[in-house]
Amino acid sequence: MKIIYLCGRICSGKSSYQPQYKRIKVSDIVRDIINSNDREKLQDTLHLEIQILDKINSSLIKYKQSNEEVILIDGIRQPFILDQLMKIHPGEIHWLEVPIEEREKRYVKRNAEKDTQSFKDADNHPIELECQQIYRIFKNKLKIINN
Repeated sequence: MKIIYLCGRICSGKSSYQPQYKRIKVSDIVRDIINSNDREKLQDTLHLEIQILDKINSSLIKYKQSNEEVILIDGIRQPFILDQLMKIHPGEIHWLEVPIEEREKRYVKRNAEKDTQSFKDADNHPIELECQQIYRIFKNKLKIINN
């Protein structure tokens, strides 16, 4: 089984990337842990990295027992989580690169209920800035996709 770790900033197109693959959505895991759909609460998760890591790991173990050829882990935002998963379940890291202007246009256009902040506030939240650290730390291992 091939594992793809899909990373990128807010509105970089993660949810529409390679829709044919089975995926583990980190945002769903976070929603389950905090029992909320509010963006401000969803972004306040730096202190939950061990819980998130454990749930992703458990899901990957289940998928490894299935016949899936490819599993996509969608939306890891903390370098620690990605680093630990790569040690346990090596895979490819895909980074979706999208200009900030395009990401802002997508954010406004989607008009999602969870988007209770302006794009600027959401994009500069500590968890989003942490996500950018993935790019810096893993740069030599990334497959960069202009999306």
